[in-house]
Amino acid sequence: MFVPGADATIGQTLGTVLNGWEYTLPLEFLRKGQAYMGSSTRLRRVMNDLMAGKPVSVTVLGGSISTGAVASRKQASTDPNDLWSLVRIYMQKNLDESITFSNNARSATRSYITSLCLEKFLDDTSDLVFVEFIANDGSEMDVSYVDNQKARFFERFLRNIMRKPKAPAVVMMQFMVNEMAFPPEGQDGKPKRGYMATPEDTYYNLAQYYDIPTLSFRYATYQLGETGVIPGFDWATLMGPDRLHPADKGHKVAADLVVYLLQQTLIGLQLHPAGAAEAASKTAPLPPPMYDGNEVGTSTPICAMGKNMTEFIVSDAGWRQMQNTDNPRYPTDGYETTSPGQPLSFQVDTTSPDGRPVTVFFLYTRAQSGIGTAQITCGNGCKCGPEYLDGSLTYNQVVTFIDSITPTAAPACQINVALASNSTAGSKLRVSGIAVTSDPGSLNTARIGEEKYMAWLLGENWAA
Repeated sequence: MFVPGADATIGQTLGTVLNGWEYTLPLEFLRKGQAYMGSSTRLRRVMNDLMAGKPVSVTVLGGSISTGAVASRKQASTDPNDLWSLVRIYMQKNLDESITFSNNARSATRSYITSLCLEKFLDDTSDLVFVEFIANDGSEMDVSYVDNQKARFFERFLRNIMRKPKAPAVVMMQFMVNEMAFPPEGQDGKPKRGYMATPEDTYYNLAQYYDIPTLSFRYATYQLGETGVIPGFDWATLMGPDRLHPADKGHKVAADLVVYLLQQTLIGLQLHPAGAAEAASKTAPLPPPMYDGNEVGTSTPICAMGKNMTEFIVSDAGWRQMQNTDNPRYPTDGYETTSPGQPLSFQVDTTSPDGRPVTVFFLYTRAQSGIGTAQITCGNGCKCGPEYLDGSLTYNQVVTFIDSITPTAAPACQINVALASNSTAGSKLRVSGIAVTSDPGSLNTARIGEEKYMAWLLGENWAA
């Protein structure tokens, strides 16, 4: 087939690209998994640049599925079989070996954590960004539809990515939430979750509003997994033992969806070459937020974890820098005290150019025993609280939580975190991070994940 204005057939132009991948998922379900394509203007621009020989940088942001869990050879140096390793190998082998491909996904991470500390995960050079957060964002369901707080956070996350200097293309990769792939009778003492019990469909409003191509593992595989109508595509084969993380075959099926999207985009460019819309997408302003008043913050965000907090600490008498070795394999850095009433004092700017309130987030440790209550007060021109953060848990784990305060505005606001005097004798208080943002909205106390999963955020290599 000759394309008007082209010198070669699609097969001649894209032969290697189209023949360089063997699909596992049947075509009907590949198409079904292309949940929203829209105009794909930004993606078309990036793929057009790629075919023109221009350098392209790809970044993956997501949770444990994107890190490769539970593929048998996740991110292995030889013959890896996880989703993004498969996509990376395909792109570098069949499109351009010089493609820069960075997998910055981190286990047990929700989108609002990545959004708060986006500069740690995404630099200004990325042209194409894959995001995968449904499995983690949907671990607890926000049933509100019109004013969904998770969707509000996710919108700001998307806006922060899309307004990066290179106006990167974004592709949403949506997976299943926990318990959805359970057998009808449930599993591990938990009932099966229904098909609709996921933030995925709420996030699709954002995909449509911002014209973001979106892939859905749920759309593509749910009927196959539930019925087993095609041998080898039941949940027991597609998913790992926990029925949340894909098994080897599930990772391959997910990679099928991504490769199909890339190939279809390239075919579309042959039929309808890039033009003014693609060129304009690099400088076109974003539309107003879908949710009223949900514009990203105007202040310079702070995300300081572990030893990087020292830049903002003005007093630490009675505290010590420590490495939490509850899990020796994943040590994390922070500050610890056993002295009630001795504040760890931070000095941060809580003003914003447009007068918007600034929120300060703390990462702190909670446990079934041994961790006391944090008391937070403010001074040096700003006011807050006192606020109290409970360090106890009902279950026997050591866990990092995030909570927030909203102090009044001051250019050098001093925020004091101390072990409350009513804490059980011998209790500790551990603080492992601080983040400051003028993004709107509040965040209820939320579990981040076991501390072993926070090593990526608390190390010395992260600069505030």
